Amino acid sequence: MNPAFLVSSQRGAALLLGAACVVAACDRQQVAPSATESAPPGAAASATSDLPSPNACAPFEQLASMDTRRPVPLQPMMAWHQKQDMMDHLVAIQQITDALGREDWEGVASASGRIGLSPSMQQQCEHMGAGADGFTELALDFHRRADAIGVAAQAEDATAVLRATSNTLQACTSCHATYRQDIVDAATWQARTGSAP
Repeated sequence: MNPAFLVSSQRGAALLLGAACVVAACDRQQVAPSATESAPPGAAASATSDLPSPNACAPFEQLASMDTRRPVPLQPMMAWHQKQDMMDHLVAIQQITDALGREDWEGVASASGRIGLSPSMQQQCEHMGAGADGFTELALDFHRRADAIGVAAQAEDATAVLRATSNTLQACTSCHATYRQDIVDAATWQARTGSAP
Protein backbone atom coordinates (compact mmCIF):
# COMPACT_ATOMS: atom_id res chain seq x y z
CA MET A 1 0.00 0.00 0.00
CA ASN A 2 1.18 3.50 -0.77
CA PRO A 3 2.65 5.00 2.50
CA ALA A 4 1.19 8.44 1.73
CA PHE A 5 -2.26 6.90 1.27
CA LEU A 6 -1.85 5.02 4.56
CA VAL A 7 -0.95 8.21 6.46
CA SER A 8 -3.82 10.02 4.77
CA SER A 9 -6.13 7.14 5.70
CA GLN A 10 -5.03 7.27 9.33
CA ARG A 11 -5.59 11.03 9.52
CA GLY A 12 -8.96 10.67 7.82
CA ALA A 13 -9.99 7.92 10.21
CA ALA A 14 -9.08 10.12 13.17
CA LEU A 15 -11.09 13.02 11.75
CA LEU A 16 -14.08 10.80 11.01
CA LEU A 17 -13.92 9.31 14.49
CA GLY A 18 -13.68 12.79 16.01
CA ALA A 19 -16.72 13.96 14.04
CA ALA A 20 -18.65 10.86 15.06
CA CYS A 21 -17.78 11.53 18.71
CA VAL A 22 -19.02 15.12 18.46
CA VAL A 23 -22.25 13.96 16.81
CA ALA A 24 -22.68 11.29 19.47
CA ALA A 25 -22.00 13.88 22.15
CA CYS A 26 -24.64 16.12 20.57
CA ASP A 27 -27.09 13.22 20.82
CA ARG A 28 -26.10 12.51 24.43
CA GLN A 29 -26.47 16.17 25.29
CA GLN A 30 -30.11 16.07 24.32
CA VAL A 31 -30.77 13.34 26.87
CA ALA A 32 -28.23 14.36 29.53
CA PRO A 33 -29.78 15.01 32.96
CA SER A 34 -30.28 18.63 33.82
CA ALA A 35 -28.53 20.22 36.78
CA THR A 36 -31.90 20.63 38.51
CA GLU A 37 -32.59 16.88 38.62
CA SER A 38 -31.94 15.19 41.93
CA ALA A 39 -28.27 14.23 41.99
CA PRO A 40 -25.48 14.51 44.53
CA PRO A 41 -23.95 18.01 44.69
CA GLY A 42 -21.38 18.45 41.93
CA ALA A 43 -22.45 15.27 40.10
CA ALA A 44 -24.38 17.07 37.34
CA ALA A 45 -21.45 19.33 36.55
CA SER A 46 -18.98 16.45 36.27
CA ALA A 47 -21.41 14.30 34.24
CA THR A 48 -21.88 16.97 31.61
CA SER A 49 -18.44 18.62 31.65
CA ASP A 50 -17.22 16.47 28.75
CA LEU A 51 -20.20 17.35 26.55
CA PRO A 52 -19.88 20.07 23.91
CA SER A 53 -21.71 23.32 24.29
CA PRO A 54 -25.16 23.49 22.66
CA ASN A 55 -23.60 25.54 19.85
CA ALA A 56 -21.13 22.72 19.03
CA CYS A 57 -23.90 20.76 17.30
CA ALA A 58 -25.15 23.69 15.24
CA PRO A 59 -22.63 23.33 12.36
CA PHE A 60 -23.57 19.67 11.86
CA GLU A 61 -27.27 20.52 11.90
CA GLN A 62 -26.74 23.44 9.53
CA LEU A 63 -24.80 21.30 7.05
CA ALA A 64 -27.45 18.56 7.20
CA SER A 65 -30.20 21.10 6.51
CA MET A 66 -28.39 22.41 3.41
CA ASP A 67 -27.53 19.00 1.96
CA THR A 68 -30.69 17.72 0.28
CA ARG A 69 -29.14 14.53 -1.07
CA ARG A 70 -30.59 11.23 0.11
CA PRO A 71 -28.91 9.86 3.25
CA VAL A 72 -27.08 6.54 3.26
CA PRO A 73 -27.02 5.40 6.91
CA LEU A 74 -23.61 4.06 7.87
CA GLN A 75 -21.89 3.32 11.13
CA PRO A 76 -18.61 5.25 11.52
CA MET A 77 -16.31 2.37 10.54
CA MET A 78 -18.52 1.54 7.56
CA ALA A 79 -18.41 5.18 6.46
CA TRP A 80 -14.64 5.29 6.74
CA HIS A 81 -14.29 2.02 4.82
CA GLN A 82 -16.50 3.45 2.08
CA LYS A 83 -14.42 6.64 1.92
CA GLN A 84 -11.23 4.57 1.63
CA ASP A 85 -12.77 2.61 -1.24
CA MET A 86 -13.78 5.79 -3.05
CA MET A 87 -10.30 7.27 -2.62
CA ASP A 88 -8.87 4.05 -4.04
CA HIS A 89 -11.33 4.28 -6.96
CA LEU A 90 -9.88 7.73 -7.74
CA VAL A 91 -6.36 6.31 -7.64
CA ALA A 92 -7.45 3.58 -10.08
CA ILE A 93 -8.91 6.17 -12.48
CA GLN A 94 -5.67 8.17 -12.30
CA GLN A 95 -3.68 5.01 -13.04
CA ILE A 96 -5.98 4.21 -15.98
CA THR A 97 -5.41 7.62 -17.55
CA ASP A 98 -1.67 7.47 -16.89
CA ALA A 99 -1.38 4.01 -18.45
CA LEU A 100 -3.54 5.06 -21.38
CA GLY A 101 -1.25 8.03 -22.07
CA ARG A 102 1.66 5.57 -22.34
CA GLU A 103 -0.40 2.99 -24.29
CA ASP A 104 0.28 0.55 -21.47
CA TRP A 105 -2.72 -1.68 -22.11
CA GLU A 106 -1.85 -4.10 -19.33
CA GLY A 107 -1.66 -1.17 -16.92
CA VAL A 108 -5.10 0.07 -18.02
CA ALA A 109 -6.59 -3.40 -17.61
CA SER A 110 -4.96 -3.92 -14.22
CA ALA A 111 -6.14 -0.59 -12.83
CA SER A 112 -9.66 -1.07 -14.17
CA GLY A 113 -9.75 -4.49 -12.55
CA ARG A 114 -9.47 -2.81 -9.14
CA ILE A 115 -12.83 -1.12 -9.68
CA GLY A 116 -14.61 -3.79 -11.70
CA LEU A 117 -17.47 -5.90 -10.40
CA SER A 118 -16.64 -8.95 -8.29
CA PRO A 119 -18.68 -11.08 -5.89
CA SER A 120 -17.02 -9.45 -2.87
CA MET A 121 -17.62 -5.95 -4.30
CA GLN A 122 -21.27 -6.81 -4.91
CA GLN A 123 -21.67 -8.02 -1.33
CA GLN A 124 -20.02 -4.87 0.00
CA CYS A 125 -22.26 -2.59 -2.10
CA GLU A 126 -25.36 -4.41 -0.88
CA HIS A 127 -24.22 -4.10 2.75
CA MET A 128 -23.38 -0.39 2.48
CA GLY A 129 -26.58 0.46 0.64
CA ALA A 130 -28.94 -1.55 2.83
CA GLY A 131 -30.59 1.57 4.27
CA ALA A 132 -30.91 3.70 1.12
CA ASP A 133 -33.24 2.73 -1.71
CA GLY A 134 -31.48 2.72 -5.06
CA PHE A 135 -27.94 3.15 -3.70
CA THR A 136 -26.88 -0.46 -4.24
CA GLU A 137 -28.09 -0.40 -7.84
CA LEU A 138 -26.09 2.75 -8.62
CA ALA A 139 -23.00 1.34 -6.92
CA LEU A 140 -23.19 -1.92 -8.87
CA ASP A 141 -23.76 0.03 -12.10
CA PHE A 142 -20.49 1.91 -11.45
CA HIS A 143 -18.56 -1.36 -11.16
CA ARG A 144 -20.21 -2.85 -14.26
CA ARG A 145 -19.28 0.24 -16.26
CA ALA A 146 -15.68 -0.08 -15.05
CA ASP A 147 -15.55 -3.60 -16.50
CA ALA A 148 -15.89 -2.06 -19.97
CA ILE A 149 -12.59 -0.21 -19.46
CA GLY A 150 -10.75 -3.51 -19.19
CA VAL A 151 -12.51 -4.89 -22.26
CA ALA A 152 -11.46 -1.83 -24.26
CA ALA A 153 -7.88 -2.17 -22.98
CA GLN A 154 -7.73 -5.78 -24.16
CA ALA A 155 -8.71 -4.53 -27.62
CA GLU A 156 -6.03 -1.81 -27.34
CA ASP A 157 -8.66 0.75 -28.32
CA ALA A 158 -7.77 4.13 -26.77
CA THR A 159 -11.01 5.79 -27.84
CA ALA A 160 -13.08 2.99 -26.31
CA VAL A 161 -11.04 3.20 -23.08
CA LEU A 162 -11.74 6.93 -22.87
CA ARG A 163 -15.45 6.45 -23.54
CA ALA A 164 -15.71 3.67 -20.95
CA THR A 165 -13.79 5.74 -18.40
CA SER A 166 -16.05 8.73 -19.01
CA ASN A 167 -19.11 6.49 -18.68
CA THR A 168 -17.73 5.12 -15.39
CA LEU A 169 -17.07 8.61 -14.04
CA GLN A 170 -20.62 9.61 -14.97
CA ALA A 171 -21.85 6.90 -12.59
CA CYS A 172 -19.66 8.45 -9.86
CA THR A 173 -20.99 11.95 -10.36
CA SER A 174 -24.58 10.74 -10.52
CA CYS A 175 -24.25 8.79 -7.28
CA HIS A 176 -22.52 11.64 -5.43
CA ALA A 177 -25.18 14.06 -6.65
CA THR A 178 -27.92 11.80 -5.26
CA TYR A 179 -26.56 10.36 -2.00
CA ARG A 180 -24.60 11.46 1.07
CA GLN A 181 -23.23 9.57 4.05
CA ASP A 182 -25.33 9.75 7.22
CA ILE A 183 -23.26 8.61 10.21
CA VAL A 184 -25.40 6.72 12.74
CA ASP A 185 -24.91 4.44 15.73
CA ALA A 186 -25.33 0.65 15.54
CA ALA A 187 -28.90 0.62 16.85
CA THR A 188 -30.03 3.29 14.38
CA TRP A 189 -28.30 1.50 11.49
CA GLN A 190 -30.02 -1.78 12.42
CA ALA A 191 -33.40 -0.06 12.65
CA ARG A 192 -33.00 1.76 9.33
CA THR A 193 -31.68 -1.25 7.42
CA GLY A 194 -33.80 -3.94 9.05
CA SER A 195 -30.60 -5.82 9.90
CA ALA A 196 -30.31 -8.19 12.81
CA PRO A 197 -28.03 -7.11 15.69
